[in-house]
Amino acid sequence: MIKSIAAASIVLLVSCQALAADPITVEQIQQVITAADAAALRRDTQGIGTCLSERFEKTVSVPFPGGTAAMKLDKREYLDLIDKGWTGMEAYSYRREDTVINIASDGLSGESSSTITETVVIDGETRVSKVREYAQYALEDGKPVITSIGGHTLVGDTMPDASP
Repeated sequence: MIKSIAAASIVLLVSCQALAADPITVEQIQQVITAADAAALRRDTQGIGTCLSERFEKTVSVPFPGGTAAMKLDKREYLDLIDKGWTGMEAYSYRREDTVINIASDGLSGESSSTITETVVIDGETRVSKVREYAQYALEDGKPVITSIGGHTLVGDTMPDASP
């Protein structure tokens, strides 16, 4: 009898904790995506940073002859990389397409997948990168944020533009 009461108490406690956490919504994730995209178009590193979790992690795959190396960046490293990348750009454009948003079964996190196309002009040369991006989201202090980003290159990765 005592074991049954203890088991029922644990189930009730876990259920109450899950109910106490605020669920994340598709609309909240879309708001984060919209804010991050707007900041990218403004080349606003700080604005991008406000969309990222304090425990944010970005996985970057770097192709090289014969393979690919992956490295993980924390929030500060990622924002520093973005900031340095915008230095010397004569022009920059950014487009997100084919976005799909899903909420986890527990309602506490979500994910998105999108195709991102970035075009940059450096020293008069146009370069294009097209990446399939996968992002994870959660609520931190009631605010939706991106907790991680990964992806893979579809075209380019800042290769010279091949369009006519």
